[in-house]
Amino acid sequence: MRRGGMFDPDKGAFFFMSGRKGSGKSVLARRVFDSYPYDKLVIDPTRDIRQDLRDEDVQFVELTEPMPTRFPKDPDGKPVTAVFVPDMGSPTAVDEMDRALGLCLRNGPSCCWIDEIGVMSQPGRTPPNLRRALHHGRHDKLTLIMAGPRPKDIDPLCIAQADERMTFDTPLPMDRQRIAQNIGWPEKDFDQAVFNLGEFEYLWHHQDDHTLTHMPKLPPRRRALPAGPVNQSVF
Repeated sequence: MRRGGMFDPDKGAFFFMSGRKGSGKSVLARRVFDSYPYDKLVIDPTRDIRQDLRDEDVQFVELTEPMPTRFPKDPDGKPVTAVFVPDMGSPTAVDEMDRALGLCLRNGPSCCWIDEIGVMSQPGRTPPNLRRALHHGRHDKLTLIMAGPRPKDIDPLCIAQADERMTFDTPLPMDRQRIAQNIGWPEKDFDQAVFNLGEFEYLWHHQDDHTLTHMPKLPPRRRALPAGPVNQSVF
């Protein structure tokens, strides 16, 4: 990932996006997801993203149980967008989400957007494919988007292993503390930076150069972008 909204999907990148509901993180996650030019999957526990794709007439394949053993393929060789909506009333929901992620790990260059990451990952209870992704996913050319409202309630590796950390309005001190500790930023300074955010603005921490940038509100999102060349613009 490079500052200015450019990333190389052939190498893979990890994004962690947090903030209260309605703060803008899903809009940003969708920007990254739409710009990805290869096969991609969204794991959608709330069903909101699936509905948005339907409303926008975006073509996608819906994964259902039993989970396939390979990522769906387009007969013409075009990139596939897949959606998995788990049954959150099922005792095997987390295992099903993890097996869906496993399809991306075995697929070559792929993107997986895990919405509500706290549903799938908790401290000390990260399932095997997500654990593998966090430790070795870049070797599998995986681009991983993790979005959720409560950083305190997830495996700290989701934050620590991310290349890019985007923080929207985060009202609870323990959540701000978890982020600051995992990015190596002074907690008081991080608190003040979050307090300075306006509506829908966010902080962008870039791992490589260890900078924290106050980002403006995103412009209105366009419809899903067509697949294009490597290094597409996220924004």
